[in-house]
Amino acid sequence: MIQHLLHISHVSKHFGGNVAVSDVSFSVEEKQIFGLIGPNGAGKTTLFNCITGFFPATSGDVIFDNKKINTLRPDQVCKLGMARTWQRVKPLGSLTVLENVMVGAFSVTSSTREAEAIAQEQLKVVGLSDYTTKSAGSLPIGLKKKLELARVLATRPKMLLLDEICGGLNHTETDTILDIIRSIRKKGATIIFIEHDMKAVTSICDQIVVLNSGEKLAEGTPAEITNNPDVIAAYLGGGHHA
Repeated sequence: MIQHLLHISHVSKHFGGNVAVSDVSFSVEEKQIFGLIGPNGAGKTTLFNCITGFFPATSGDVIFDNKKINTLRPDQVCKLGMARTWQRVKPLGSLTVLENVMVGAFSVTSSTREAEAIAQEQLKVVGLSDYTTKSAGSLPIGLKKKLELARVLATRPKMLLLDEICGGLNHTETDTILDIIRSIRKKGATIIFIEHDMKAVTSICDQIVVLNSGEKLAEGTPAEITNNPDVIAAYLGGGHHA
């Protein structure tokens, strides 16, 4: 039997008269890597904010692990096992790399020793073990993205929502991040992935939803999405036929 870890049911988000997300529904299975794509301004990050409690949805339901989470604060959502990264990485620049990841770990433990052990473990996962004592603010963008990933992993999430985790990276850095994401999935996590790099999306995602002007335009496998005429017209443009 298919287990859905997340179910988005007719979710809309209005800001005054502006409709940022309109009647979006989809489900994400356990251990799936699920892509969320669309043009700038399509509503992807707004939807992430509704899912994780940063914005209350105007209407509709967000069901995570069989619990309705619409009214929960972000910290409560995190404690249930959902963590997210941000488009613009914002490490605590005055703290070390290790201390930044410990901040995430404190959501699951009050023990400093245990938080440090969790942080060390996740820094190893993302390949930052050699940077523990470095100032987080001094890292280049590629390492800051890894740090952001380690910090959310330290919350021990069942589900990660990754908002353009590959944004601003070169091909080698992107491939490294994708390998880390695959390894996280192998350990049992479920991942939703906002990304503009279609090569990255189609290489890693099991299922993709396309948003356009706040509405769901299409849903399917990478092959179905890259061959969908509506998606090509609205988002991909010419030259993207698979």
